[in-house]
Amino acid sequence: MATAKPKMPTLYAVRESFVIDVDGVPVAYRKGEPVDPADPVLKRVAEAHFEPLRFPHPVSIASEPEVRA
Repeated sequence: MATAKPKMPTLYAVRESFVIDVDGVPVAYRKGEPVDPADPVLKRVAEAHFEPLRFPHPVSIASEPEVRA
């Protein structure tokens, strides 16, 4: 019987820079920075400030590294 691959967490990035109060401490998020899927702020305001992380070019796992000029 084949075992199912574990589901990879969805990675997120900040849509636009913002500052939010977390337990009385201001925390800054900068546009484009990646965010850990376990970040509690992501769970509070995901739709408004975060989007799925997109890579600028295809990512693949290969035995030989790709060389770009």
